[in-house]
Amino acid sequence: MARIPETTTWQQTLTPIKTQTLLADQVYQNLSHAILTRQIKPGQHLVEQPLADQLSVSRVSIREAIRRLAQDGLVEIIPTKGSFVVNLTADDVEEIYQLRSALETIALKEIMIQHNKRMLAPLEKIVTQMIFLEKKEDRLQGASLDNQFHRTLMNLSGLQRTIRIWEQMSTQITMVIYTVSSHYPSYEGLSERHAKLVYLMRAGEFEIASAYLQEHIQEGAQLLLGAMQLTNND
Repeated sequence: MARIPETTTWQQTLTPIKTQTLLADQVYQNLSHAILTRQIKPGQHLVEQPLADQLSVSRVSIREAIRRLAQDGLVEIIPTKGSFVVNLTADDVEEIYQLRSALETIALKEIMIQHNKRMLAPLEKIVTQMIFLEKKEDRLQGASLDNQFHRTLMNLSGLQRTIRIWEQMSTQITMVIYTVSSHYPSYEGLSERHAKLVYLMRAGEFEIASAYLQEHIQEGAQLLLGAMQLTNND
């Protein structure tokens, strides 16, 4: 008699997919959420057949979803060994933030060249949300709103290739933030820091705004690296 494979705890968090349309998209959303929220831990081996059985889909849908996760930088596909959830190091985080700094500076320049101050309204709206959020001291929600601000900045540039590369960096950072959330600092001053950038953009001061943006991103990197160090020491 064939042995029935055991279902691990993290597999049990995945919900079978019932709709037969866009299966790979649904599998991707299911797995990416589980990875980002650490239901599936770094280093976990993603085996196609058990996942297909748990989600009630074909291995083809699982394979396509894993391929997209690899493109996002959440999964590493190792020939002859399989697919594994990535475990980002401090060096990885430093590199990612350097890339984000360069990409957001490009987006900032493109926005300010257009001289359309009405474009900044979505950023100002997020700053207003940050003011209310600071009172809640919710680290993960703060990280989400911070990310939303910078994603909006990127989208306002309209630079599609630049945006796609930035999105990959952002997804990886989100995973790290969930990993170290218990040690991540509070978001006091969150609205003030972002409001200053919007002010400099509205004033047309590109050089000053660019320098401030890069300083802001580097500060975020140092906070995250510090939280990672505390987590590793636990």
